[in-house]
Amino acid sequence: MTAAIRKMIPMKSFTAFIAAASVFAAAAHAQTVAIMNGQVHTVSGGVIEEGDVIIRDGRIAQVGADLSAPAGATVIDASGKVVTPGLFSPISSIGLVEIGAVADSNDATPAPQSPTDDFPLGASLNAIDAYNPSSSLIPVNRAGGVTRALMAPNPGTSIFGGRAAVIDLSGRANSVTRAEAAQYVAMGQQGSDRSGGTRMGAWAQLRDYLDEARSYHANPNDYIRRPHGRFAVSDLKALGPVIDGEQPLIVSVNSANDIRTLIRLKNTYRLNVIIHGGSEAWRVAEELASANIPVITDALYNLPGEFEDIDATLQNAARLNEAGVKISFYDGAHNIRLIRQHAGNAVAEGLPFDAGLAAITLNPATMYGLGDQLGSLEAGKIADVVVWDGDPLEVTTRPEAVFINGRRQDLNNRQKMLMERYRDLERGDLPFAYRGGESD
Repeated sequence: MTAAIRKMIPMKSFTAFIAAASVFAAAAHAQTVAIMNGQVHTVSGGVIEEGDVIIRDGRIAQVGADLSAPAGATVIDASGKVVTPGLFSPISSIGLVEIGAVADSNDATPAPQSPTDDFPLGASLNAIDAYNPSSSLIPVNRAGGVTRALMAPNPGTSIFGGRAAVIDLSGRANSVTRAEAAQYVAMGQQGSDRSGGTRMGAWAQLRDYLDEARSYHANPNDYIRRPHGRFAVSDLKALGPVIDGEQPLIVSVNSANDIRTLIRLKNTYRLNVIIHGGSEAWRVAEELASANIPVITDALYNLPGEFEDIDATLQNAARLNEAGVKISFYDGAHNIRLIRQHAGNAVAEGLPFDAGLAAITLNPATMYGLGDQLGSLEAGKIADVVVWDGDPLEVTTRPEAVFINGRRQDLNNRQKMLMERYRDLERGDLPFAYRGGESD
């Protein structure tokens, strides 16, 4: 946390907040918890009216109706409440950026020191090297029901952003769930801007990277000894899991034409591909379903910012889902909690409710190979659980309890603390500018 941010919270209050949160988490870890009589949305197995969820040793022990709370368990009466898996943000820069406009608190995007000084690396960058689990954005979004997120670097002058990681939002130092969970590359207009101003250049450059990476991994020692291409060996080494199909390649792409090119590329190189953006994906929904390519999209986007978005529509998610495409939603680092608003808007535009909830829980977990551990309420899975005071896809609904790895989380955060500090503008201990009075 930067000094500028810490000055906004009184040091005594800040220290007490951190200490209380640490004690709270440690005490909660040892508990068995019984969440009883809620409307339980398992995601994988339907809805259980007046259902129960038993948490033990960080895992979900039981899910069902008319269960008995284990002896000594902490009991949460969820009558009239909704119980869901924790929300999973499928792509973000949370943990990499604190204040986007302040360079020393923004590690999400490499930038050249001068217009002629291109930073040479891309694919080899690793998000966990810059990960800040103490970011003030983590408790803010955790209080919105988000328990996991993919943390991804953004491309600088390279088409590649680098290696992304799945993290939990506990704020603990050891909160990385899966390092190097995916690689990120910019195509479409973003790729064109980094490749001579043309999409042909962007796709040619990506193929060149993949071919060089294949050549390197076939015989690394021979590749290093002989004259080779214009790419850094560290980038080619980092692309090994991508060309093997083991690591998902998240591709920023929007237009239907670019998506068709991506499908051809996936088939040629046998890649595991995920689309980020996909504003025109509905136009090629059948092809995407056949190619088994998921789409992470913005459900609120229907006004084209670029020519490649000209056919954007609020019904994008519903049409993709109807065709059998696995979907999810994204928002920025500061407000990844708004993915449930995206899901709610998509439901208003025709997406089934169950599909909307799966899009922000089980689908992202499945995209990154974690579907057997996260994303649904099933016995044996990691206990990321949220108790809501109403419909989780309604913007006025709030979490009443959030569990990550079976630990109940403190929902206090910087925004709430600032609200409480300045709620009463007549307080005399505040600076005069905040008292609400007029100067003499």
